[in-house]
Amino acid sequence: MSSKKLRNVYVAGKRTSMRLEAAFWEGLEEIAQKESLTLGELCNRLAERVDAVDASNLSSAVRVYVLDYFRAATPKRPDNAYTPLAIAAE
Repeated sequence: MSSKKLRNVYVAGKRTSMRLEAAFWEGLEEIAQKESLTLGELCNRLAERVDAVDASNLSSAVRVYVLDYFRAATPKRPDNAYTPLAIAAE
């Protein structure tokens, strides 16, 4: 089981804590870099979208956003094609 890492970020000028799995922190940092934003700037934008992504808190909004971001960047495969990970999970 992946352990969650607690980190502080500033949202709307206030320090807040988020507990995310390491993979989500890494994804969030990668996205911020690709979008030429600081981690704080990205978190500010996500904080404004918590309700829009049907999330109950900022940590949930971040998880949904990171997943959606990388899904959108993944090339679509033919309907019957499986990825190696999908086959392993069956």
